Amino acid sequence: AIVALTRALATELGKDSIHVNCVAPGFTMSDGVKSNPKVVEALRDVSVAARTIQRDQVPEDVVGAVVFLCTPAADFITGQTMVIDGGQYFH
Repeated sequence: AIVALTRALATELGKDSIHVNCVAPGFTMSDGVKSNPKVVEALRDVSVAARTIQRDQVPEDVVGAVVFLCTPAADFITGQTMVIDGGQYFH
């Protein structure tokens, strides 16, 4: 649903030079996740094993992509979903 919304908004707002993109992170070891040991125990090893880059994903892994999308370097990017998951999506 978020991907469809991203594309629809990009189509609608592109004429006004408004860019709409989506960031789709994988299972991230955020403070909220770490505060729930059952979730970490259930998902950590499976997530890491499924990635091309086999380590925990941390919030800082997502920051660079978000910053890039906010810069002039991304001025011709809209309607896209950037998957940030260490290669899990295609692995």
